Amino acid sequence: MVSGFLMLTNVMAQYDPGAVNYGLVGVKNLSIAGELGIGARIEYAHNCYTTYMAEYNRFLDVDGTEEGYNEIAVGVNLILFNWYPTTITAGFGYIANTSAAFEAIEEDAFIGFTGGGLNHGAQIKLRALHQVSIPIHIFAELNLKSLGTRYHTVAVGFSYDFNAW
Repeated sequence: MVSGFLMLTNVMAQYDPGAVNYGLVGVKNLSIAGELGIGARIEYAHNCYTTYMAEYNRFLDVDGTEEGYNEIAVGVNLILFNWYPTTITAGFGYIANTSAAFEAIEEDAFIGFTGGGLNHGAQIKLRALHQVSIPIHIFAELNLKSLGTRYHTVAVGFSYDFNAW
């Protein structure tokens, strides 16, 4: 009976310590009207308050005026507010992309430089996460990037915890 109770309380947590979540995301660039992205991510919950994230996004210009690019990011999110089943998190991290447009706007970047074929910078992430069911979360997030306002994005997606079952 005790082990069943412990399992139930472990599954009901917003972030189980040691949980690994995988997700898919749709991304919209805030400054380029025709630029959309799709992505994948992996999240590791170190404890109940800290989540490490790695993500990959591929941006495409649906208008065909600019070339698409790849983006990778790693970072950490901390819980700001938790109203189960909804959580608000904020975080920061490293970001890199292959956008050719960065050379023309590099002077406008807050923190950013080019090296090794990549544009390097930082990002601040604000995310609202809602647990739909025990293994499934949906989220919406705002990503502010130090490479300049041309790269700020909003994203909507879902993540799945394969360890929840």
